[in-house]
Amino acid sequence: MSKLIAVTGATGQQGGSVISFLLKESAGTFAIRAITRNPDSPASKALAAKGIEVVRAELSSLEETTKAFEGAWGVFGVTQFYEHGYEKEQLHGKNIVEAAKAANVKHIVWSTVEGREGECKAISWVSKAQIEDQVIASGIPWTFVYIPMYYENFWTSFFAPGYNEDKGFNWTVGFMPDVPIFAFSVADVGGWVVPAFKNSEEWNGKKIKIVVDYLSLRDIAQQFSEVIGEKAFLALELSREAFEASRGEPGSVQEFMYFSWEFVARAGPDSGVRSKEQTLSIYPQAKSYREWLKDSQMVKDHIGRLKAEATAKKGTSLKP
Repeated sequence: MSKLIAVTGATGQQGGSVISFLLKESAGTFAIRAITRNPDSPASKALAAKGIEVVRAELSSLEETTKAFEGAWGVFGVTQFYEHGYEKEQLHGKNIVEAAKAANVKHIVWSTVEGREGECKAISWVSKAQIEDQVIASGIPWTFVYIPMYYENFWTSFFAPGYNEDKGFNWTVGFMPDVPIFAFSVADVGGWVVPAFKNSEEWNGKKIKIVVDYLSLRDIAQQFSEVIGEKAFLALELSREAFEASRGEPGSVQEFMYFSWEFVARAGPDSGVRSKEQTLSIYPQAKSYREWLKDSQMVKDHIGRLKAEATAKKGTSLKP
């Protein structure tokens, strides 16, 4: 009989990857239930079109979440600090755990990062560690999957590059240019989550510390240039002294970013924080940054958009 996996964040990047990898398994291995706030969204309808059961649940509601987990053997849990903030992330985590307990779920695979004493002090990381404690206290068999920086992050939101027709693509990230950053493509995350469900006894009580590539900001630009053939550079390069000075006031956004990057700087390839050996032993097909760049439609789209914007701006400036 198929094991039913309830996937929270089903229309997001992590949940979407988990569903994609579950679909690759042999027929009869897993059944999938996609948990979403909006089953009428285009992303939800696309899942339903693949034959996936789509169930509405607002994670702020314990009642709705418990009902959504009924009959599930496993749950993939992910919470969104950056979308909801600390208080709501804690509520969502609490409700997922309590709902899983009430539904007699047999295994939770939880998306997390290092936020314990001596690790990262940023509240978004600490929040994840606090939810880990709730998972452990529940008594439900668990596996924690530790998420690194996404390659995709350097092509979206405030980390995305700008473009200059003469100098090429440029990144302005407030960090030191040559410090290795643990990274992967979020599209691959299912490659570690699904094995934890398949081999639940082996992975019960274990931590999967993902890192596929260690990339400095200079690597981000240089490898892009080498793979894609476009000019690229760093528009901002912070010295160690400048980075330390960027911390800002207690409780500020600047301090939040500083704490995140400060931990990343301590978590390099020789630190033992993440394990590339473990990562690739579980999912050896994971893409390096170079491989991801070559295949990424996101990168192609971003290049085209920035060049089109530059051309349009240039045309406007030439008008009399």
